[in-house]
Amino acid sequence: MVKNFLRRTPLLGPLRSLRRQMKSATLFARRMTGGGLTMGKLARFDKLHLGCGPRHFEGWANIDLEYGLLWDLTRPLPLDAATIRYVYSEHFIEHVPRAVAVQIFTNMKNALREGGVVRISTPDLKQLAEAYLTGKVPDFSSVGWFPPTPCVMVNEAVRYWGHTFIYDEQELRLVLEQAGFRDIRRVRWRESEYPELQNLETRPSLDDLILEAR
Repeated sequence: MVKNFLRRTPLLGPLRSLRRQMKSATLFARRMTGGGLTMGKLARFDKLHLGCGPRHFEGWANIDLEYGLLWDLTRPLPLDAATIRYVYSEHFIEHVPRAVAVQIFTNMKNALREGGVVRISTPDLKQLAEAYLTGKVPDFSSVGWFPPTPCVMVNEAVRYWGHTFIYDEQELRLVLEQAGFRDIRRVRWRESEYPELQNLETRPSLDDLILEAR
């Protein structure tokens, strides 16, 4: 009875709105302060999972704006230099501007120890362009995406889901080089010469662009 009354009362809408605003303000404050993320919390990790979302890896520092260890990755992580062995990100880097990506990878390069590796998985602009030019839309049903035409496919790929900058291999290599990486290799979905970097992709194989850089 009480619940039904509350659903009908005109005050509930403003109360819900206020509750959402308070939650957003709290989350924003946690984002800006790192949610209490400190060097001590990261000291036990030598593997970083950037922009993890709800997908967490055991034994990794899972870092995100909303999930796991909260941190704004446009800021340097509270880490000693040369302490990290591996960095992984999947469908994250396309959500930030290119200049920010250079800064993030520069921070990661400084955090990596000698021989450390960063692995990046992101949509491939060349694959989208080639599909557009053939006039055929690939099957994206495994990720719940059903663009009706090649034109819609390209527009949605570069604009939806918070996408900011979509890379081809040449551009992503250039970003990594600008961040200080030199040994850069394209690798296949879930394959790596490093056991810790194998079978990490959680999304279906869609010919994504995947690079590893040391």
